[in-house]
Amino acid sequence: MTTYKAGFRRVLAMASGQGDVARRVAFSAMPILILVLLIVSGCASMSKDECLSADWYAIGVADGSNGYELSRLGDHRKSCAEVGVSPDADRYAQGRMNGLEAFCTREKGYYQGENGYSYRGVCPPHLEPYFMQGYLAGQAVYKTKQEIARLDNELKKVRIEIASVRANLDQGYVVAEDGTSHEISKYERDAMYERLLFLGRDEGRLEGEIAALRNSLAGA
Repeated sequence: MTTYKAGFRRVLAMASGQGDVARRVAFSAMPILILVLLIVSGCASMSKDECLSADWYAIGVADGSNGYELSRLGDHRKSCAEVGVSPDADRYAQGRMNGLEAFCTREKGYYQGENGYSYRGVCPPHLEPYFMQGYLAGQAVYKTKQEIARLDNELKKVRIEIASVRANLDQGYVVAEDGTSHEISKYERDAMYERLLFLGRDEGRLEGEIAALRNSLAGA
Protein backbone atom coordinates (compact mmCIF):
# COMPACT_ATOMS: atom_id res chain seq x y z
CA MET A 1 0.00 0.00 0.00
CA THR A 2 2.86 2.36 0.88
CA THR A 3 4.46 1.76 -2.54
CA TYR A 4 1.28 2.76 -4.37
CA LYS A 5 0.92 5.89 -2.25
CA ALA A 6 4.52 6.86 -2.97
CA GLY A 7 3.93 6.38 -6.68
CA PHE A 8 0.82 8.55 -6.48
CA ARG A 9 2.83 11.31 -4.77
CA ARG A 10 5.45 11.15 -7.54
CA VAL A 11 2.74 11.54 -10.16
CA LEU A 12 1.33 14.55 -8.34
CA ALA A 13 4.82 16.07 -8.22
CA MET A 14 5.18 15.58 -11.97
CA ALA A 15 1.78 17.16 -12.55
CA SER A 16 2.89 20.27 -10.68
CA GLY A 17 6.08 20.55 -12.75
CA GLN A 18 6.59 23.17 -15.40
CA GLY A 19 7.05 20.95 -18.45
CA ASP A 20 4.02 20.25 -20.66
CA VAL A 21 5.24 16.74 -21.44
CA ALA A 22 5.64 15.94 -17.74
CA ARG A 23 2.15 17.19 -17.00
CA ARG A 24 0.63 15.18 -19.86
CA VAL A 25 2.38 11.99 -18.72
CA ALA A 26 1.34 12.58 -15.11
CA PHE A 27 -2.30 13.22 -15.86
CA SER A 28 -2.51 10.25 -18.25
CA ALA A 29 -1.16 7.94 -15.51
CA MET A 30 -3.29 9.37 -12.71
CA PRO A 31 -6.57 7.48 -13.48
CA ILE A 32 -4.71 4.15 -13.41
CA LEU A 33 -3.03 4.93 -10.10
CA ILE A 34 -6.30 6.11 -8.56
CA LEU A 35 -7.96 2.87 -9.65
CA VAL A 36 -5.13 0.80 -8.14
CA LEU A 37 -5.39 2.72 -4.86
CA LEU A 38 -9.14 2.16 -4.71
CA ILE A 39 -8.76 -1.56 -5.37
CA VAL A 40 -5.98 -2.00 -2.82
CA SER A 41 -7.73 0.03 -0.14
CA GLY A 42 -10.98 -1.83 -0.80
CA CYS A 43 -9.30 -5.23 -0.23
CA ALA A 44 -8.47 -4.65 3.44
CA SER A 45 -10.89 -6.62 5.62
CA MET A 46 -9.88 -4.68 8.77
CA SER A 47 -8.48 -1.24 9.49
CA LYS A 48 -5.36 -0.55 11.52
CA ASP A 49 -7.39 0.48 14.57
CA GLU A 50 -9.60 -2.60 14.29
CA CYS A 51 -6.53 -4.83 14.20
CA LEU A 52 -4.96 -3.18 17.25
CA SER A 53 -8.12 -3.52 19.34
CA ALA A 54 -9.34 -6.82 17.89
CA ASP A 55 -11.55 -9.19 19.86
CA TRP A 56 -11.02 -12.24 17.68
CA TYR A 57 -13.90 -14.16 19.21
CA ALA A 58 -16.31 -11.30 18.43
CA ILE A 59 -14.88 -10.95 14.92
CA GLY A 60 -15.44 -14.66 14.40
CA VAL A 61 -19.04 -14.35 15.58
CA ALA A 62 -19.65 -11.47 13.17
CA ASP A 63 -18.08 -13.31 10.23
CA GLY A 64 -19.98 -16.50 11.02
CA SER A 65 -23.26 -14.58 11.26
CA ASN A 66 -22.60 -13.26 7.75
CA GLY A 67 -21.80 -16.69 6.35
CA TYR A 68 -18.10 -16.15 5.70
CA GLU A 69 -15.84 -19.13 5.05
CA LEU A 70 -12.97 -19.90 7.42
CA SER A 71 -10.61 -18.51 4.77
CA ARG A 72 -11.88 -15.06 5.83
CA LEU A 73 -9.35 -15.30 8.66
CA GLY A 74 -6.60 -15.21 6.03
CA ASP A 75 -7.92 -11.84 4.83
CA HIS A 76 -7.79 -10.52 8.38
CA ARG A 77 -4.27 -11.90 8.81
CA LYS A 78 -3.09 -10.01 5.72
CA SER A 79 -4.78 -6.79 6.84
CA CYS A 80 -3.32 -6.92 10.33
CA ALA A 81 0.17 -8.00 9.29
CA GLU A 82 0.98 -4.39 8.40
CA VAL A 83 0.60 -3.38 12.06
CA GLY A 84 2.24 -6.50 13.47
CA VAL A 85 -0.96 -8.10 14.77
CA SER A 86 -1.53 -11.83 14.38
CA PRO A 87 -5.09 -13.20 14.73
CA ASP A 88 -5.99 -15.66 17.48
CA ALA A 89 -7.13 -18.45 15.18
CA ASP A 90 -8.67 -20.59 17.93
CA ARG A 91 -10.75 -17.77 19.39
CA TYR A 92 -11.79 -16.71 15.90
CA ALA A 93 -12.86 -20.26 14.97
CA GLN A 94 -14.89 -20.58 18.19
CA GLY A 95 -16.64 -17.30 17.54
CA ARG A 96 -17.29 -18.13 13.90
CA MET A 97 -18.94 -21.44 14.80
CA ASN A 98 -21.26 -19.63 17.19
CA GLY A 99 -21.97 -17.03 14.51
CA LEU A 100 -22.91 -19.77 12.06
CA GLU A 101 -25.68 -20.80 14.46
CA ALA A 102 -27.38 -17.51 13.57
CA PHE A 103 -26.61 -17.78 9.85
CA CYS A 104 -27.53 -21.41 9.22
CA THR A 105 -31.29 -21.09 9.67
CA ARG A 106 -34.17 -21.61 7.29
CA GLU A 107 -34.91 -17.86 7.29
CA LYS A 108 -31.35 -16.89 6.38
CA GLY A 109 -31.22 -19.64 3.79
CA TYR A 110 -34.39 -18.34 2.17
CA TYR A 111 -32.99 -14.79 2.11
CA GLN A 112 -29.73 -15.96 0.52
CA GLY A 113 -31.53 -18.00 -2.13
CA GLU A 114 -34.16 -15.37 -2.94
CA ASN A 115 -31.47 -12.76 -3.53
CA GLY A 116 -29.38 -14.96 -5.80
CA TYR A 117 -26.45 -15.50 -3.44
CA SER A 118 -24.38 -18.63 -3.81
CA TYR A 119 -24.00 -21.06 -0.92
CA ARG A 120 -20.42 -21.99 -0.10
CA GLY A 121 -21.09 -24.96 2.19
CA VAL A 122 -20.28 -23.12 5.41
CA CYS A 123 -23.01 -24.62 7.59
CA PRO A 124 -22.11 -27.52 9.92
CA PRO A 125 -23.85 -30.86 9.23
CA HIS A 126 -26.43 -30.52 12.01
CA LEU A 127 -27.60 -27.12 10.71
CA GLU A 128 -27.21 -27.45 6.96
CA PRO A 129 -30.57 -29.22 6.32
CA TYR A 130 -32.48 -26.29 7.86
CA PHE A 131 -30.48 -23.76 5.89
CA MET A 132 -30.83 -25.67 2.62
CA GLN A 133 -34.58 -26.06 3.05
CA GLY A 134 -34.92 -22.28 3.06
CA TYR A 135 -32.19 -21.74 0.49
CA LEU A 136 -33.76 -23.99 -2.15
CA ALA A 137 -37.19 -22.41 -1.60
CA GLY A 138 -35.71 -18.93 -1.93
CA GLN A 139 -33.66 -19.94 -4.96
CA ALA A 140 -36.82 -21.14 -6.71
CA VAL A 141 -38.38 -17.72 -6.12
CA TYR A 142 -35.24 -16.01 -7.43
CA LYS A 143 -35.25 -18.09 -10.62
CA THR A 144 -38.94 -17.39 -11.15
CA LYS A 145 -38.35 -13.65 -10.81
CA GLN A 146 -35.45 -13.87 -13.25
CA GLU A 147 -37.68 -15.67 -15.75
CA ILE A 148 -40.41 -13.06 -15.31
CA ALA A 149 -37.86 -10.32 -16.00
CA ARG A 150 -36.68 -12.12 -19.14
CA LEU A 151 -40.22 -12.57 -20.43
CA ASP A 152 -41.09 -8.96 -19.58
CA ASN A 153 -38.15 -7.81 -21.67
CA GLU A 154 -39.24 -10.04 -24.55
CA LEU A 155 -42.79 -8.71 -24.25
CA LYS A 156 -41.56 -5.12 -24.44
CA LYS A 157 -39.70 -5.90 -27.68
CA VAL A 158 -42.82 -7.49 -29.18
CA ARG A 159 -44.96 -4.48 -28.25
CA ILE A 160 -42.40 -2.07 -29.71
CA GLU A 161 -42.48 -3.98 -32.99
CA ILE A 162 -46.28 -4.04 -32.97
CA ALA A 163 -46.37 -0.26 -32.51
CA SER A 164 -43.81 0.20 -35.31
CA VAL A 165 -45.71 -1.97 -37.79
CA ARG A 166 -49.01 -0.25 -36.97
CA ALA A 167 -47.39 3.17 -37.41
CA ASN A 168 -46.09 2.17 -40.84
CA LEU A 169 -49.51 0.89 -41.86
CA ASP A 170 -51.22 4.06 -40.65
CA GLN A 171 -48.86 6.42 -42.47
CA GLY A 172 -48.79 4.32 -45.61
CA TYR A 173 -45.05 4.39 -46.17
CA VAL A 174 -41.82 2.96 -44.76
CA VAL A 175 -38.66 4.89 -43.90
CA ALA A 176 -35.45 2.95 -44.60
CA GLU A 177 -32.29 3.12 -42.48
CA ASP A 178 -30.66 5.49 -44.99
CA GLY A 179 -33.52 7.99 -44.55
CA THR A 180 -35.26 7.28 -47.84
CA SER A 181 -38.93 6.32 -47.85
CA HIS A 182 -41.35 4.52 -50.17
CA GLU A 183 -45.04 3.81 -50.22
CA ILE A 184 -46.15 0.46 -48.92
CA SER A 185 -47.10 -1.94 -51.69
CA LYS A 186 -50.07 -4.31 -51.44
CA TYR A 187 -47.65 -7.20 -50.94
CA GLU A 188 -45.87 -5.36 -48.11
CA ARG A 189 -49.19 -4.41 -46.52
CA ASP A 190 -50.39 -8.02 -46.52
CA ALA A 191 -47.06 -9.13 -45.03
CA MET A 192 -47.38 -6.49 -42.28
CA TYR A 193 -50.88 -7.65 -41.34
CA GLU A 194 -49.61 -11.21 -41.21
CA ARG A 195 -46.74 -10.08 -39.01
CA LEU A 196 -49.19 -8.31 -36.68
CA LEU A 197 -51.18 -11.52 -36.30
CA PHE A 198 -48.02 -13.42 -35.38
CA LEU A 199 -46.90 -10.71 -32.94
CA GLY A 200 -50.36 -10.58 -31.37
CA ARG A 201 -50.24 -14.31 -30.69
CA ASP A 202 -46.72 -13.94 -29.28
CA GLU A 203 -47.87 -11.07 -27.06
CA GLY A 204 -50.76 -13.14 -25.70
CA ARG A 205 -48.49 -16.11 -25.02
CA LEU A 206 -45.98 -13.99 -23.12
CA GLU A 207 -48.70 -12.27 -21.11
CA GLY A 208 -50.09 -15.68 -20.13
CA GLU A 209 -46.70 -17.06 -19.10
CA ILE A 210 -45.90 -13.97 -17.03
CA ALA A 211 -49.30 -14.08 -15.31
CA ALA A 212 -48.85 -17.76 -14.46
CA LEU A 213 -45.39 -17.16 -12.99
CA ARG A 214 -46.64 -14.22 -10.93
CA ASN A 215 -49.50 -16.34 -9.63
CA SER A 216 -47.03 -19.03 -8.62
CA LEU A 217 -45.07 -16.44 -6.65
CA ALA A 218 -48.21 -15.22 -4.92
CA GLY A 219 -48.92 -18.76 -3.75
CA ALA A 220 -45.33 -19.46 -2.69
